[in-house]
Amino acid sequence: MNFLTKEFVWRARETLGLESTDPHKPKKEEIIAYMGQMEIAATLGAVIVKTKAELDTITNKPDYTPAIVGADSNQALSGYYQWLGDTWNYVRDLADSITRLIDIGGTGNAITAKLRLGVSLSAVEFAVFVPAHNNTGAVKITVENVEKPIRNGLGNELSEDDLQAGYPAMVAVFPGHDGYVLLNPANVEAVVLAAKQAAIAARNQAQTAQDKAEEALSQLEAAVEQASQLALERFNKVYLGSFNVDPSEDNQGGPLKNGMLFFHEVEEKMKAYSENSVGWILATPDTSDFFQKSNNLSDLPSKSAARSNLGLGSVAVLNKISGGNLNNRTIPGSKLQEDTVTDAEINSAILNILKNRPQVVALYSDIGDDAAYNLTRSGATFTFGTAQPDTSYVVQAIAQRTVQGNLSYVNLLGMNAKSKSSFSLSGLRLNSSGDISGLSGKFDVIVYRVAN
Repeated sequence: MNFLTKEFVWRARETLGLESTDPHKPKKEEIIAYMGQMEIAATLGAVIVKTKAELDTITNKPDYTPAIVGADSNQALSGYYQWLGDTWNYVRDLADSITRLIDIGGTGNAITAKLRLGVSLSAVEFAVFVPAHNNTGAVKITVENVEKPIRNGLGNELSEDDLQAGYPAMVAVFPGHDGYVLLNPANVEAVVLAAKQAAIAARNQAQTAQDKAEEALSQLEAAVEQASQLALERFNKVYLGSFNVDPSEDNQGGPLKNGMLFFHEVEEKMKAYSENSVGWILATPDTSDFFQKSNNLSDLPSKSAARSNLGLGSVAVLNKISGGNLNNRTIPGSKLQEDTVTDAEINSAILNILKNRPQVVALYSDIGDDAAYNLTRSGATFTFGTAQPDTSYVVQAIAQRTVQGNLSYVNLLGMNAKSKSSFSLSGLRLNSSGDISGLSGKFDVIVYRVAN
């Protein structure tokens, strides 16, 4: 419906609130419609106001009294209300879902438009308008300061001349589409193009052929309306709309046919009908058939089948591989440097164990008649024949023979001045108690490290 207010019906200027427009002469049809609203309100005991703020000032009404807020500047507040529980309760939107856009402006690719009075943008599902210019590519339309793209039924940007000046365009809102869907591209409407050419030819005739030109233009308008109606009817035969369950018949109660479409509101998927299949099938791929990269292939239905298809077999899941797991010449000799591997049966796990065994880098013995390897002694200081790469080496006495008084066995206390080139022992300590100052006795000293 178009909600009318007295301010609009008896406005001073042609455009309400715009003083630069021509003076407005009240129209009989608007006055009749406005008085009709008043009659309905009086019959129902309804309250009709312009804004929600006005409605909130009206109280103490009988329960279930209806009310209409018809032209609030905030479209979301316009609609039907009911007095219940000492307050006005919102019932539903006032606006039509099918409307005509007005005040078309802007450019061919950036259109501006407005809604008719009393229509809410949030409720519009189908709209018609007449473009002021041909488009040259992708199109966006701004309706009541809300900008959205216009695309074709496949979701692609519009092509050149899909919208043409003077030819009505029909757009619809569908779930899952970002913006409006153009239902009747002008450049594929053969009847529109033929009528346009006839009108242009007639308009170029001499002044004496003016009547024919006007007649051709009238035929053009009729053809456009007929083509638009035909396109809408054809579209409605293919797209059935939104349903909670799979439809069993078309919107006219007839049998379903191949290629019919509908949107499943519960599954939130577009479905197509197939006479040769199982009925309604998904029109787009099911995302359950896709792999999620975050799962790292854990969502494969059969990992063993996948390995077999890739030719990996059981080798891919073994912790270690023996000679029996490989066919002869599995790894060509060209892939290996000659003599890199000398034992076909070698086990890398054993190599890893051996790598971490202690490695002797130096030793010194007083007990063994001054036996030494990479290590010399001067008093308490031991010097490496070849300096170590770092100071993370370990020093340990593996044999000791020291006699002092009645004591014959002591342990090393530790080291001082440890460096890459040398280290010093700090003295001796009794197993039980007491100290022996200085270094004395005979020792077997070993230096080793463990590989990282």
